Amino acid sequence: MRKIIYIGEADGYTIYFDTKKKYLLKSKKSRWLNNEKTRNNSKYIIFVLVILLLISSLVAFFAKDQLFSSKYTSGILIILAIIWVFEFLFLTIVTDRILYRNVKKAKSATKRELGKAIRNNNIWNIFNNKKVTFMKKLFAWMLTLVVVCATIGFIISLYLANEQGYFIGFPIGSEIIALSLFGVLPYLTAVLIWENNLIRWFTVVEKYQNKKMEGK
Repeated sequence: MRKIIYIGEADGYTIYFDTKKKYLLKSKKSRWLNNEKTRNNSKYIIFVLVILLLISSLVAFFAKDQLFSSKYTSGILIILAIIWVFEFLFLTIVTDRILYRNVKKAKSATKRELGKAIRNNNIWNIFNNKKVTFMKKLFAWMLTLVVVCATIGFIISLYLANEQGYFIGFPIGSEIIALSLFGVLPYLTAVLIWENNLIRWFTVVEKYQNKKMEGK
């Protein structure tokens, strides 16, 4: 997991917390990162996802036609795997560039900036208040567990289905569109564990709210 984790935005800076040195950091934020203009950012996110969906669907159907088969083959599976890897890498790299682009140039931040970054984080939009509670931490654990299990479960299910003769050789239907988007699941796993760990975020926020955070 990352040593330096993203906390939020404050006064034109991205605020981080160094979990190893227990140190607050800030760096100039990416122009793509602006919690105060979430609606505008959402348009870009939706646009990227739509383009990704179209590309994945077109490639999937192109593969179906070009391999002269209306059934799943090892060739189709390889193409799907390539699509999944592309989706995972593309989305992960974009997220990393948005959240951590200037982290190597980070300098020390203050608790005041940390507090503002915490309050500005869009995570709070899910809840009815901005106080860390047991239920919020449980939600973070459950969300992470569900996404990780869904990712692993899909791979296991696909393997077992093939072993029982329910994949390779079966007719290709509209489900190939959903299959072509599987790369989003491992991406979400990477986000929740590596890029923007909600569990660790709540730990830092709770420390700040309980006035146990060191620094100025």
